[in-house]
Amino acid sequence: MSSFRKRAVVVATAAACLVSTLSVIPAAAVGDAKPVKTLVVGIDGASFDFLDDADMPNLDALMARGMVSSSNLYGTPLAGTISGPGWSTIATGVWPDKHNVVDNNFTSPRYDLYPDYLSRIEAAQPARSTAVVATWAPIATTIFGSTVDSRVQGGNDAGTTAKAVETIAGGADDVFVHLDEVDGAGHSTGTNGAAYARALAKADGEIGQILAAVDARPDDEEWLIVVTADHGHTPTGGHGGSSPAERKVFVVAAGPGIEPGVRNDVKISDVAPTVLSAVGIAADPAWNLDGTALSALAPDAFDSLRPVLQTRADETRPGADVLGWTRSAPEGWSIDNSRMPSGGVKEWSGWSFATDEFWTNVELGQRRETSVRARDVFAVADSDEWDDKSHSAGAFDSTLVSPAYPLTGASTAMLSYATNYFIDGPQSAEVLVSFDGGEPRSLKAYSANTNTNEALSFDVPAGARTAQFRFHYTGTNSAFWVVDRVALGQAPAPVDTQKPVATLVAPTTAGPTPQVQLQVNATDDVGLKRIVANVYKDGKLVKSTQSAMNGATSGIHQATLALADGSYTVKYNAEDLAGNIAQTGAFAFAIDTTPPTATIKDGASFTVGSGGTHDLVSYKLFDAGKVSLVTINGITKDLTDNTWSDVNFLKPGTFGAVSGQNTMVVQDVAGNTTTVSFTLN
Repeated sequence: MSSFRKRAVVVATAAACLVSTLSVIPAAAVGDAKPVKTLVVGIDGASFDFLDDADMPNLDALMARGMVSSSNLYGTPLAGTISGPGWSTIATGVWPDKHNVVDNNFTSPRYDLYPDYLSRIEAAQPARSTAVVATWAPIATTIFGSTVDSRVQGGNDAGTTAKAVETIAGGADDVFVHLDEVDGAGHSTGTNGAAYARALAKADGEIGQILAAVDARPDDEEWLIVVTADHGHTPTGGHGGSSPAERKVFVVAAGPGIEPGVRNDVKISDVAPTVLSAVGIAADPAWNLDGTALSALAPDAFDSLRPVLQTRADETRPGADVLGWTRSAPEGWSIDNSRMPSGGVKEWSGWSFATDEFWTNVELGQRRETSVRARDVFAVADSDEWDDKSHSAGAFDSTLVSPAYPLTGASTAMLSYATNYFIDGPQSAEVLVSFDGGEPRSLKAYSANTNTNEALSFDVPAGARTAQFRFHYTGTNSAFWVVDRVALGQAPAPVDTQKPVATLVAPTTAGPTPQVQLQVNATDDVGLKRIVANVYKDGKLVKSTQSAMNGATSGIHQATLALADGSYTVKYNAEDLAGNIAQTGAFAFAIDTTPPTATIKDGASFTVGSGGTHDLVSYKLFDAGKVSLVTINGITKDLTDNTWSDVNFLKPGTFGAVSGQNTMVVQDVAGNTTTVSFTLN
């Protein structure tokens, strides 16, 4: 298999994201432009927990080099753990509540709405050669549609393998192979029987023959190889129930460009979209798939809690060594239990985070097994289990609170999440949103059982910067609410071409003044980056001032400037987050920091007396600007034209002057003052 190893890197198929609406990577981009071919091998009834000990060198090689994932199937009433629903899910990429195959009778399947992946390939790329080879007849006759180029029944696994090898050697592009005899051994002896181990070994040999046929194909091809199963088996034989052994399935795959490793979030519903992605077919949102290609897989915040999961506390049914629950919220998330009564079962005292392996096994047959759209670690509020232990008075009442997600500025957004809400008594469930820490408002209140991938569109208030969500659940010995893969989707920020508006608030007069108090106000519908005010003298920048606005839709910039005497111009504007700049405004002003002078006028007609004591005194006033006010002993005179140049003939009784000590204050138009004292006889 050396050349096969050169061409196929071992991987596992991807777990689905919340809703299969993402474009996939074109096949040419994945494999350096080599044509991509696909092979899916299904081993009916293969129990994942028995693969390691079985003699399966071919599958072991894939698992050692590739990505491997195990997961749990549904249970009734969604469907039993039997072949019809299992292979239909693998082929279509949706769960039984969509394809409507709930048993092996195929009474009313919805393959018209959810066709198999080979039929989708035929519709999108009819030149490709597609083929199904199956031991169990309904796979070839019913599950895969009539548009598939070749649908062959092998009769038994040896015949199926021979026909599969022939099909691959004949140049088929996309092949599905079904091997059935492991399931037969499981029915005969159970997984504990020697016949089951022999059947697994035989199936592995048949996989080896099929892979050898792939290896013999031209070297310029890239192959995606997937191996999976439709259900497990009980130790003593049989399936269809909800036990862990019956529900556990797996996906292993090999393909170009996908990292190897063990995953906890891959499901069998991901096989179909992963194959479609490999051949360059993007999942159309209108298909409403539950699975998603590996290229679109991304862990959510809840999955980060796996390292802190705990073993059981009050519960008794999950295995004692199963690490499967925690009430520690992931970063940015919180749980509001302020209205939760004390007591009850510890694991479920308010919202918790759990795995399917732990939570569904607290008590089987109560629809927990139907939470198929949750992956890895998910959030669950289980008022039924919580109520199994005494607690203080009151109903279960807990709220799961999301981080504050940043908004782009688009007028609408969409909250998506996987949910399974089951009603069994008095209970309520509501999703709320708040903007920028404001009052929460309702997005959706549940009044009926709901098991789906939700996508709630809502309007975003103008100027809102963040959105935060609350999942509020109450219940009185009722059922549960599961939430997972919470995400906020938004359109890109709209192109902002609107300029902000900047207004000069101060100064309001041209002066002169001793100093200038600058204030510029600005507004922008989307968000301001900064407000700027620069001061120029004779056309040269002498002072630059600005304030950061950090996305605020309105802001104020203030600055107090001490400048030398002279004439200046302030130029001001604002810049928004998109880089738009407000129309620049300009305002001229003058600075005067020099006080006026007051000098005694000599000459007998103006000043009589000497040595600081006068019968009559006069003053010459001077200022580079103009003298505005003269105040003598508190009595002020103001000339309307500010043309003071002299104060003449001061004597007791004139202009407030008195015998003895007098004080005169001279003020210029800038507010600068000079104080002089004189004595009159």
